[in-house]
Amino acid sequence: MQIKRYSAPDMRRALHLVRQAQGSQAVILSSRRLSDGVEVIAADEYDAALVERLAAADHGDALPPGTGRELPPGGHGDLPGPADLDRLAWAVDPAIAQLRSELTTLRALLETELRQSALARRSPLQAQLAQYLEQLGLAAPLIGSLLEQLTETQDLGAAWREVLGQHLTARIPIADDDMLAEGGVVALLGPTGVGKTTTIAKLASRFVREHGARHLGLLTTDNYRIGAHEQLQNYGRLLGVPVQMVDSAEDLTTALAALANKRLVLVDTAGMSQRDLRLGEALAGLQHSGLRSYLTLASNAHETMLDETISAFGKLPLAGCVLTKLDECPSLGATLSAVIRHRLPVACVTDGQRVPEDLRPARARDLVSVAAQRMHARAEQAAAVAPEPAVAARRVAAHA
Repeated sequence: MQIKRYSAPDMRRALHLVRQAQGSQAVILSSRRLSDGVEVIAADEYDAALVERLAAADHGDALPPGTGRELPPGGHGDLPGPADLDRLAWAVDPAIAQLRSELTTLRALLETELRQSALARRSPLQAQLAQYLEQLGLAAPLIGSLLEQLTETQDLGAAWREVLGQHLTARIPIADDDMLAEGGVVALLGPTGVGKTTTIAKLASRFVREHGARHLGLLTTDNYRIGAHEQLQNYGRLLGVPVQMVDSAEDLTTALAALANKRLVLVDTAGMSQRDLRLGEALAGLQHSGLRSYLTLASNAHETMLDETISAFGKLPLAGCVLTKLDECPSLGATLSAVIRHRLPVACVTDGQRVPEDLRPARARDLVSVAAQRMHARAEQAAAVAPEPAVAARRVAAHA
């Protein structure tokens, strides 16, 4: 693969230079405007691996000083050879990057279609089940793994019940402990807006109802979000439990020592994006012996977001997770796929704003049932628009 840089007064002349030097099959990798024209970087063929290496380099306008390979303005010349590629600094044209992303997506879709076609030829029943599991929202690798466990059967309804009731249910990790009954120090982590403070209030209210306010301590480390402290303070006043704000790891240590006689201490943490540069520092401040951290995940989040969140917050040992907003998620399959993939035990779920009613301990069978119910609801909606294509999906969903 030969890469060259071209400078010309305008794009038409630059493309003419590319065509002359590298032929009509050349690929434009990058283009930018200069004070005296335009600059184009082109290759005689497209090499995805090489483009990845180039894109990973630092952005810059020229070759790094000292390489002895800088190109003069105007005309065209060869860029460094393979030995110098790791030191080359340049920017891939956003349009090219978007095109590559679209091609990658298209390839994944075609591969899925080919797999389904091959599966349909081998086993029409498994192919039909695969389609239903996709409608459930499960990830492709999980679907393939579930189908591998399926026993021989010719009945679609029985196969559907086996896949959901036995194999999928068995895959969902459930936390062994009851955070309220076990007591100790429990912190809820997670991004902004996933429902940590409301979940803390539900847990606190449930605990006070069962054990009394004098055995509960409430702390918050959230000094980023406006009104966050006041929100928890209001809940605390209703429960008769004072809420203490802590601003540092040292303050947290001191506060926990003062609450050592409490049966349960709930810690509401600051909501941070999984990409926030302060996240590592915030998590480091929560590394206290005896503190059990649970990640709060919104069930209506995209699977990519769930993966990023679990990976980022998983740098701190997690005792499990809390799934919130079950009442707002149209499909639960992505969330189930994420907790299964990361082996993150589910401790409890919330499905509304009522305190403390909309809080329940997690049960794998209940989660699968909710996922099937949401699929059934979507099938009903589809049947109202296009009855015939949705009939089979609706019937199978009803067996879950």
